[in-house]
Amino acid sequence: MLKHEVKDGKLVVYLEGRLDVSVANEVEEGLMELIDNAGHRKVLLNMKDVEYMSSSGFRACISTLRKLNSKDGSLKISNIKPAVKRIFDVIELTSLFDIYDSEDAALKAF
Repeated sequence: MLKHEVKDGKLVVYLEGRLDVSVANEVEEGLMELIDNAGHRKVLLNMKDVEYMSSSGFRACISTLRKLNSKDGSLKISNIKPAVKRIFDVIELTSLFDIYDSEDAALKAF
């Protein structure tokens, strides 16, 4: 199960380690369950402990964004390490996501 908590009515999910093919499906399924079954519409992915993201990890983030958009929800991402941020930049996904330096800034932006 994904480590998460609700802060000010927003779901904060703490991702960690390597978001690669070995865990991306589990992460994506966990996020979909929280959105569909628990009814969360404002989701923040805190990535302070994510060391690496593969295309599978990005796919999980994109599918979460699409799911929330289809439900008039919103997705924010915070605390991306520089190495992972560079990957976002290289594959030109920075403009697709609302990315913030800190969890507090992201929560205030909802």
